[in-house]
Amino acid sequence: MTREEIEAFFAAHVRAYNSHDIDAIASHYTSDCVVESPMAGTLQGREAMVRATRLLFAAIPDLRVEPDELLIVGDRVVQTGVSSGTDTGGFAGLPPTGRPYRVGVVFLFRLKDGLIVHERRVYDFSGFLLQLAGELGPAMESVRLYREILERAELEHEVRVAADIQRALLPELRRCSETFDVAAASLPCRAIGGDFIDYFDLPHGAFGFVLGDAAGKGPPAALLAAQLQGILAAHSYSGQSPAETMRLANAALLRRGLPSRFATAFYGQLLPDGCLVYCNAGHNPPFLVGAHRTERLVTGGVILGAFAPAAFEQGVIRLESDDLLVLFSDGVPDAVDPSGAEFGDERIAAFARSHRSVSPPAFVDQLLQTIQAFMQGEPQKDDLTILVLRQHAVPSPIGR
Repeated sequence: MTREEIEAFFAAHVRAYNSHDIDAIASHYTSDCVVESPMAGTLQGREAMVRATRLLFAAIPDLRVEPDELLIVGDRVVQTGVSSGTDTGGFAGLPPTGRPYRVGVVFLFRLKDGLIVHERRVYDFSGFLLQLAGELGPAMESVRLYREILERAELEHEVRVAADIQRALLPELRRCSETFDVAAASLPCRAIGGDFIDYFDLPHGAFGFVLGDAAGKGPPAALLAAQLQGILAAHSYSGQSPAETMRLANAALLRRGLPSRFATAFYGQLLPDGCLVYCNAGHNPPFLVGAHRTERLVTGGVILGAFAPAAFEQGVIRLESDDLLVLFSDGVPDAVDPSGAEFGDERIAAFARSHRSVSPPAFVDQLLQTIQAFMQGEPQKDDLTILVLRQHAVPSPIGR
């Protein structure tokens, strides 16, 4: 069912409920439905639901539901509102009071084939009983609380959608070619994070890659990361060098005048001959680990979005066969164990040296497992993002 069809379905359901049309109400449920009601208990099947509804209408002949909000998430629906009527039949074994009442209600539905297959009803019985005793204030407060619950549920749904979009912006987590392999992973500490990675297939067989980290956490950082990812992609595909790409990205962030617009990034272009041209804009320097060397790639400039004007330099280094390049966000070295000790750069370097022969996907998985084992259950305080590139073969220069 589309959202519009679901909205129309529940509008009809409320009309049937308020007109006490038992047949119309029954037509909205599957034959094997389950209804959980604090008044009638757990009802199995449509017939049991119909019997309980008849008793309810007999006890409250003027029963009505005023719908408030409708939250739709797939086949799950949450309906909030206010139930009102006059207590002429008594509740929970109590004698009828003849008093009118008005209380907040929440109905939680699950749909199947366009019908209600499961329903759970939640009533504010505390407010309800206080009203029957003559006190109205607490019940009205309960309605406000139900609205706050709905607002939180809507926010959580929106955050889940944003997380899905952010995952869709990630490139393939593994890329292979005749000369190199790349693998990556990103684990946000919240539903959405400020780290990002991207790959670019550039002219003349070059391969571009970037790992960045936007300042902050949650939605603001995620929005900045998505914006910066688009800026870098646009300038990369236009044929700009890494240093010029960073200069243009810095200028673009400064023009936007955002209060939290800072980010670090490492951008590299791997040429077909194994030459790596890169620019490090304030990011954690990656490790380049080879058979006889361990180096850090530091050449670049300041963080993005902080200073105008800002100059950026680029480094050039040649990768040898089986060299391993390890990029990571600051959540990796900053991960802490229960004593507060940090995982640190030295552990990353030691891991890279001891696992240099492991395939990039296995390297990423095992490093994340090592970090999580080090944390010993401590909560993740920052996004964990890793990108690993292994050079397989280096073509011989022409004329050699």
